[in-house]
Parts: sequence; C-alpha cells; structure tokens
Amino acid sequence: MGLIVNLDEFSELCGVTAETMRGYIRAVDGNPGWLIERGDRGRGYKIEPQGGLEWWKAKREADDQAEATRQEQLAQLRLELLGPATDDAEALALSGKKRSEEYAAALQRIQLRRVMGELVEVAELEGPAAAAVIELRRQLKLVSHEYAVAAGLTPEDVRPLEGMIERAVNAFVDALPELMRGPSDA
Repeated sequence: MGLIVNLDEFSELCGVTAETMRGYIRAVDGNPGWLIERGDRGRGYKIEPQGGLEWWKAKREADDQAEATRQEQLAQLRLELLGPATDDAEALALSGKKRSEEYAAALQRIQLRRVMGELVEVAELEGPAAAAVIELRRQLKLVSHEYAVAAGLTPEDVRPLEGMIERAVNAFVDALPELMRGPSDA
C-alpha cells in the first residue's frame, strides 16, 4: 500500500479546512477505495491521497457545473420576470450579492472622483453657469454697438448683426441643459 494521509493532511492537499473536508467526507456514500478508514470518536481518518484527490477534483467540477446551471436558471428567471430590456445578459447572470458589490464599488469610484475634483454635481454648476451666460449675453449685446462706432455706422446698419448675435446666444442657452448633462448621460 502507498502513502496514507490523515484528514488534516488531505484537507491541506485540497486547499480547504479540516472541518470543511470532514463535512464533505461524511456525505460520501458507501466505502470508496480511497477512504481506507473513516474517523470516529478519537480515531482519525485514513485516506489514500491519489484516489481522494481524484474524487475531490470530480466533486469540485460537479459542484462548479451545478452552480453554473443554477446561475443560468436564475438568469433565465430574472429575464422572464423582468423582461429583456432590464440589463445585458452578463448583468442578469450576477447574483444579488455580486450586484450589490458592483453597485458599492461604483459608488466608491464616484466618491473618489468627487474627492479628486474630477466630478461635481450639476446643481453645483447651475448657478455659476447661469451667471456666466447672463454676463456673456450682456457682453455680446455690446459688440454690435462697438462695431457701429468703430466702423462709423448707424444703429440701423448694425441691427442685422444684433439679430445674429441674439439668435446665437438663444441657441446656446437652449442647448445648455443638454451640454451640462454631458456625453455619458445621453
């Protein structure tokens, strides 16, 4: 007979704690060849590691496949309940815990960008932007009169220029809410 290991050694080989492995081995039906002796009340487990590792690998693969199938079923159920317009397929496959973690991470990124001065609330910009637009409109209204004086023209001669400036300023003011939302919100 080759190498025989105890439960602690076998657990270490498999990368889990002895308590976790004890629960898995207790659930094994029958007497597989790799499980030479079950532990019980002071008597330790005796495990043939090669066969035990093959069992562990097959168990992990089966568990992983079962979890993947479960996640697919959950995603399908979410799709049926919420409809196709809710999220992309990748997001639908996320568990509630994973969605919560992703949301928390997104909030942390937003906070970090605010702290670094890369992100501000639109409300913080509305007042200064409105004041800047009012000042811009006032300054631009003076342009036609200054041009008339410099060119020796009458106020009637520069009235078309006043109209062009007024239309340009109005178009800017109308577009401002869309400009303040930015490309990522559109």
